[in-house]
Amino acid sequence: MKSANIVKLVFGLVGVLMLAGAWFLYQNTTKFIASASRAQGEVIELLRVESSRRNSSDTWRPLVHFKGPSGEIVEFAPSSSSSPPAYDKGEVVGVFFDPADPKDARLDGFFDLWGGATIVGGLGTVFLAFAVGMHFLLSDEAGARRRRPR
Repeated sequence: MKSANIVKLVFGLVGVLMLAGAWFLYQNTTKFIASASRAQGEVIELLRVESSRRNSSDTWRPLVHFKGPSGEIVEFAPSSSSSPPAYDKGEVVGVFFDPADPKDARLDGFFDLWGGATIVGGLGTVFLAFAVGMHFLLSDEAGARRRRPR
Protein backbone atom coordinates (compact mmCIF):
# COMPACT_ATOMS: atom_id res chain seq x y z
CA MET A 1 0.00 0.00 0.00
CA LYS A 2 2.97 2.29 0.55
CA SER A 3 3.86 2.35 -3.18
CA ALA A 4 0.27 3.38 -3.95
CA ASN A 5 0.67 6.36 -1.62
CA ILE A 6 3.85 7.37 -3.43
CA VAL A 7 2.08 7.11 -6.79
CA LYS A 8 -0.82 9.23 -5.48
CA LEU A 9 1.61 11.82 -4.14
CA VAL A 10 3.65 11.99 -7.35
CA PHE A 11 0.60 12.20 -9.61
CA GLY A 12 -0.99 14.82 -7.34
CA LEU A 13 2.18 16.89 -7.21
CA VAL A 14 2.70 16.70 -10.98
CA GLY A 15 -0.96 17.66 -11.51
CA VAL A 16 -0.73 20.68 -9.21
CA LEU A 17 2.55 21.82 -10.80
CA MET A 18 1.08 21.47 -14.30
CA LEU A 19 -2.02 23.45 -13.30
CA ALA A 20 0.25 26.15 -11.85
CA GLY A 21 2.20 26.16 -15.13
CA ALA A 22 -1.03 26.46 -17.11
CA TRP A 23 -2.08 29.41 -14.93
CA PHE A 24 1.32 31.05 -15.57
CA LEU A 25 0.97 30.54 -19.35
CA TYR A 26 -2.59 31.92 -19.25
CA GLN A 27 -1.50 35.00 -17.28
CA ASN A 28 1.48 35.55 -19.59
CA THR A 29 -0.74 35.46 -22.70
CA THR A 30 -3.39 37.67 -21.10
CA LYS A 31 -0.75 40.25 -20.14
CA PHE A 32 0.80 40.11 -23.63
CA ILE A 33 -2.55 40.66 -25.38
CA ALA A 34 -3.46 43.54 -23.04
CA SER A 35 -0.31 45.48 -23.97
CA ALA A 36 0.05 44.32 -27.59
CA SER A 37 -0.76 46.14 -30.80
CA ARG A 38 -2.64 44.43 -33.61
CA ALA A 39 -1.89 44.16 -37.29
CA GLN A 40 -2.90 42.16 -40.32
CA GLY A 41 -0.15 39.89 -41.55
CA GLU A 42 0.32 37.59 -44.50
CA VAL A 43 1.74 34.08 -44.63
CA ILE A 44 4.62 34.41 -47.08
CA GLU A 45 6.05 30.92 -46.76
CA LEU A 46 5.52 27.58 -45.02
CA LEU A 47 8.63 26.45 -43.16
CA ARG A 48 9.20 22.71 -42.89
CA VAL A 49 10.10 21.45 -39.43
CA GLU A 50 11.82 18.09 -39.71
CA SER A 51 10.67 15.43 -37.29
CA SER A 52 13.22 14.15 -34.81
CA ARG A 53 11.59 10.70 -34.86
CA ARG A 54 12.09 8.29 -37.73
CA ASN A 55 8.42 7.33 -38.20
CA SER A 56 6.87 10.78 -37.78
CA SER A 57 6.02 13.12 -40.60
CA ASP A 58 7.43 16.62 -40.83
CA THR A 59 5.35 19.56 -39.67
CA TRP A 60 4.91 23.08 -41.03
CA ARG A 61 4.84 26.54 -39.51
CA PRO A 62 4.03 29.78 -41.27
CA LEU A 63 6.50 32.57 -41.91
CA VAL A 64 4.43 35.73 -41.52
CA HIS A 65 5.16 39.34 -42.34
CA PHE A 66 3.31 42.46 -41.25
CA LYS A 67 3.86 46.20 -41.14
CA GLY A 68 5.28 47.42 -37.81
CA PRO A 69 4.43 50.70 -36.06
CA SER A 70 7.04 52.74 -37.94
CA GLY A 71 6.17 51.19 -41.30
CA GLU A 72 8.94 48.58 -41.32
CA ILE A 73 8.16 45.08 -42.54
CA VAL A 74 8.52 42.55 -39.71
CA GLU A 75 8.85 38.80 -40.30
CA PHE A 76 8.33 36.12 -37.68
CA ALA A 77 7.51 32.44 -37.43
CA PRO A 78 5.55 31.11 -34.44
CA SER A 79 7.09 28.31 -32.41
CA SER A 80 4.19 25.91 -33.03
CA SER A 81 3.90 23.81 -36.16
CA SER A 82 1.36 21.33 -37.50
CA SER A 83 0.76 18.61 -40.03
CA PRO A 84 -1.02 19.26 -42.29
CA PRO A 85 -0.20 22.97 -42.34
CA ALA A 86 -2.74 25.09 -40.45
CA TYR A 87 -2.19 28.05 -42.80
CA ASP A 88 -1.85 28.54 -46.55
CA LYS A 89 0.73 30.66 -48.34
CA GLY A 90 -0.86 34.05 -49.06
CA GLU A 91 -3.39 33.72 -46.24
CA VAL A 92 -4.14 36.93 -44.30
CA VAL A 93 -3.81 36.43 -40.53
CA GLY A 94 -4.26 38.55 -37.44
CA VAL A 95 -1.12 39.34 -35.47
CA PHE A 96 -0.53 40.60 -31.93
CA PHE A 97 2.87 42.23 -31.39
CA ASP A 98 4.81 44.12 -28.75
CA PRO A 99 5.02 47.74 -29.98
CA ALA A 100 8.45 48.12 -28.33
CA ASP A 101 9.74 44.93 -30.00
CA PRO A 102 7.61 44.04 -33.06
CA LYS A 103 9.51 40.75 -33.59
CA ASP A 104 7.86 39.59 -30.36
CA ALA A 105 4.67 38.62 -32.17
CA ARG A 106 2.00 35.94 -31.98
CA LEU A 107 -0.69 34.85 -34.40
CA ASP A 108 -4.26 35.66 -33.42
CA GLY A 109 -5.53 32.09 -33.25
CA PHE A 110 -6.78 29.94 -30.38
CA PHE A 111 -3.97 27.41 -30.48
CA ASP A 112 -1.26 30.02 -31.06
CA LEU A 113 -2.42 32.04 -28.06
CA TRP A 114 -3.97 29.52 -25.68
CA GLY A 115 -2.70 26.10 -26.84
CA GLY A 116 0.08 25.80 -24.29
CA ALA A 117 -2.14 26.69 -21.34
CA THR A 118 -4.91 24.41 -22.60
CA ILE A 119 -2.65 21.38 -23.08
CA VAL A 120 -0.70 21.81 -19.84
CA GLY A 121 -3.91 22.52 -17.89
CA GLY A 122 -5.70 19.53 -19.40
CA LEU A 123 -2.83 17.19 -18.56
CA GLY A 124 -2.59 18.66 -15.06
CA THR A 125 -6.29 18.04 -14.54
CA VAL A 126 -5.92 14.41 -15.64
CA PHE A 127 -2.95 13.84 -13.31
CA LEU A 128 -4.73 15.46 -10.36
CA ALA A 129 -7.98 13.57 -11.06
CA PHE A 130 -6.02 10.30 -11.17
CA ALA A 131 -4.42 11.08 -7.79
CA VAL A 132 -7.76 12.03 -6.22
CA GLY A 133 -9.43 8.94 -7.71
CA MET A 134 -6.68 6.70 -6.34
CA HIS A 135 -7.07 8.36 -2.96
CA PHE A 136 -10.77 7.51 -2.79
CA LEU A 137 -10.38 4.04 -4.25
CA LEU A 138 -7.55 3.09 -1.92
CA SER A 139 -8.71 4.87 1.23
CA ASP A 140 -9.20 2.83 4.39
CA GLU A 141 -12.97 3.38 4.23
CA ALA A 142 -13.18 2.03 0.68
CA GLY A 143 -11.01 -0.90 1.72
CA ALA A 144 -13.27 -1.60 4.68
CA ARG A 145 -16.33 -1.56 2.40
CA ARG A 146 -14.68 -4.08 0.10
CA ARG A 147 -13.80 -6.38 3.01
CA ARG A 148 -17.28 -6.33 4.65
CA PRO A 149 -19.32 -9.49 4.13
CA ARG A 150 -22.55 -8.98 2.21
